[in-house]
Amino acid sequence: MILRKLGKKGLICKVLAGLEVASVMLGIAAVSENFVAHSAAASTLSIPLVPAGRVQKLSATYTCSGSKELLDKLAKPSVSVTYLNAGAVSLAVMTVEGQTQVFSNVIAASGARYTANRFEWWSKGDTAFFSEFGADDTARLTCQVTHKATQHKAR
Repeated sequence: MILRKLGKKGLICKVLAGLEVASVMLGIAAVSENFVAHSAAASTLSIPLVPAGRVQKLSATYTCSGSKELLDKLAKPSVSVTYLNAGAVSLAVMTVEGQTQVFSNVIAASGARYTANRFEWWSKGDTAFFSEFGADDTARLTCQVTHKATQHKAR
């Protein structure tokens, strides 16, 4: 009865959609299984860049002030951030809520703005701002550089 109401085109679309969902689910299961197998053994992340280029690495330490709720999400008493730049790819790596977060650069009017998960890190000169999406705009941290490490260039 349902087949007659759908017609041939409707039935074909439903079958193709079902096959696509099954294919995606199998792909997710394979990736998930592969990730679990590798993540248990490794504590590093490798991101291949095409074309391969030089990676500039800069580390900075900040002291932050502002919202106590946000301060509790960061390492204390200071925040260490590692900036990785390779051509068009710019990342900021820092610990938030006890976990390493890799922030990716997004468009900004000025400075360098990065986002990861529900967090934002926005740096300009020796000042940076840390905030959480959906939180009150006044609940952001203002962070000042206390130490900058020398730049390292790697292949």
